[in-house]
Amino acid sequence: MRLGVRTARGLLEYRTRDERPLSKALPTAPAAVRVYGADGCCAALCLDLDASRGGPDAVAADAARLTGLLRGHGARFVTDASPSGGVHIYVPFTARVPYDVARELVEALATSHPTLDPGPHRSLKTGCIRVPGSTHKTGGHQRLTMPLAAAYDVLRRPNPADVLTALRTGLAAEISAWKAAQTAAWPQEPSGVPAGRGGQLSARLRSIAETGLYDTNRYASPSEARQGVIAGAVAAGWSLADVAARLHDGRWPGLAALYARYRPTQRPASLAKDWHNAQTFLATARQEPPTRTPGENHVRRSHTSPLKTHAGIPALLDPHAEHDHIRTWRTVLRATEQHRFPGRAGYLTRFVLRALGEAAHKSGTRYIAYGTRSLAIAVGADHSTVATVLRRLASEPGGWIDLIEPARGEHGDLYELTIPTDLVAMAADLRWDRGRAHALRPVFRTLGPVAALVFEAVENGRANTITSLVTATGIARSSVHDAVDTLSSHGLLERHDRTLVALPHHLLRAAEILGVLDDVVAQMRRYTAERRRWRAWLARHEQHTDSPADPAEDFWWPPEDDDPSGYTLLAFAS
Repeated sequence: MRLGVRTARGLLEYRTRDERPLSKALPTAPAAVRVYGADGCCAALCLDLDASRGGPDAVAADAARLTGLLRGHGARFVTDASPSGGVHIYVPFTARVPYDVARELVEALATSHPTLDPGPHRSLKTGCIRVPGSTHKTGGHQRLTMPLAAAYDVLRRPNPADVLTALRTGLAAEISAWKAAQTAAWPQEPSGVPAGRGGQLSARLRSIAETGLYDTNRYASPSEARQGVIAGAVAAGWSLADVAARLHDGRWPGLAALYARYRPTQRPASLAKDWHNAQTFLATARQEPPTRTPGENHVRRSHTSPLKTHAGIPALLDPHAEHDHIRTWRTVLRATEQHRFPGRAGYLTRFVLRALGEAAHKSGTRYIAYGTRSLAIAVGADHSTVATVLRRLASEPGGWIDLIEPARGEHGDLYELTIPTDLVAMAADLRWDRGRAHALRPVFRTLGPVAALVFEAVENGRANTITSLVTATGIARSSVHDAVDTLSSHGLLERHDRTLVALPHHLLRAAEILGVLDDVVAQMRRYTAERRRWRAWLARHEQHTDSPADPAEDFWWPPEDDDPSGYTLLAFAS
């Protein structure tokens, strides 16, 4: 279920981050349940007649016509009503209904019933509905409009498959009209080899895998769309197990829905067959990329591979001494950050410093030349905000960082990690922290910095109960308790013998389910375009130093602090 949260404008939202396991206790806040499961199917059609689309009288009229239509096709259903005048009609089936079948039925019914909101059936990931008994946002509860015994009987003996067939036959004209409108809505694009390189799927293929929606101009049938996703995964260098895991745990309900035509026992074999076909297709259809001259390619092959443009540790520096200094710097920061950067106002500064520590470990030196855009991706903030934090930190004498050389051309600012002068004495007595250095890992862009700090403390072994977490993080007990509930609901924390255990191997899965990686990719693409403009400006400026000002100079003016180091510091899976 998803607990409703009020926004700043007073609206009620059912967010993915607020999803919780179903429990026997009735939630005190408004709550809704997911319409679709991880298999991309639903157990019932959930027809939501919304009073905001015409008022209670219009809802009552539509409900009467809709229930008559359902009875005419032999369907049995459950009904409830909300305090605002809305009505829900649930039509359960013995066999789970695939996403595409359920959606086309609901969309077809919506064309002749104006108050019917097809929204709950439009999204595999976010579609949800309040069920009988749930608290309403205006007060009161969603109440059954039929005897409880009758509702129980409908759910105990749901509709057989022939009722679903009858509904689809009776609504064939409306379904065809809706499909035609959907086809016209997609932009015309040429078909081609599915995109997928360097470990990443294209945004188009990820959208199909997550939502089940596809461009009917590109793919003539669900089978072709499904094969496109599989071929893209093969092209990206994924394994069959990678795709199977996403089908099983709910990260790709859209692709799971495209396999719903097969019986559950047949789906693994169908997936394996599609995988083999994709391998055969790509082996013959894709040409090898042109070879490059050794040493001319300075682009990162993945988000975690080292850069050839970074020379690494200077010859005069001892690598062991550098890592010792970085670990000491990190430990002193963790031991004092609650007092140096207190409260929510200090969270961004703390994570920017963590990003610098992560960059230092990746580079093997205390001297950091990563630009603000790489750091911005690592902390989930805008680069201008990160630049402000860095300027403030560098302006403090004897502080955490020292500006060695300002940015020039394609080279970012060069900083040195320094231990504050008043903390040097204590640094020698501190035992180094366990674990790797991390900035703000992607999933915590949505779950928030409090959840990130709580997870970090459990992961590094500094705390494993609510009480010890309050001490270790300096965060209020109620906030820690909420963060633990959130992390547990997303499978990132577990309780064993009354202690908390972190599950870092689930971070990527949670980030995919929450849709965070799309935000990261969008930020990376924006910064790539800005870097391209900046390099173009540099090239023109160097070649035409004496030429008059370009009238388009305002557009080509370089970003404030460009970064030559590639996309990001962080690794998606870590």
